[in-house]
Amino acid sequence: MTLIHVVLTGPEEAYDNHVELWCGHDQLGVTVLHEGRLHLRIDPRPDGQPWLVDTTSLAAGLTETAERIAAY
Repeated sequence: MTLIHVVLTGPEEAYDNHVELWCGHDQLGVTVLHEGRLHLRIDPRPDGQPWLVDTTSLAAGLTETAERIAAY
C-alpha cells in the first residue's frame, strides 16, 4: 500500500497554501491556489512510472492538508 504523508514546513507555506504530499521517499505533489481554489499539482514519478496511490490514504492526506492550512 502506498501511504500519503503530508508535510507543511511552516506558517509561510501555509499562508501560500503550499503543502507537500509524499509517498515514501518521493514527492507526489504539492497544493497550489489556482483561481481562488485549492488544487493538487501531481508531479511525475522519478522513474517515469505512473503513481499507484491508495485512495483512502489520499483522501485522508487531502483532509489533513486542508486542516493544517486552516490551522494557520
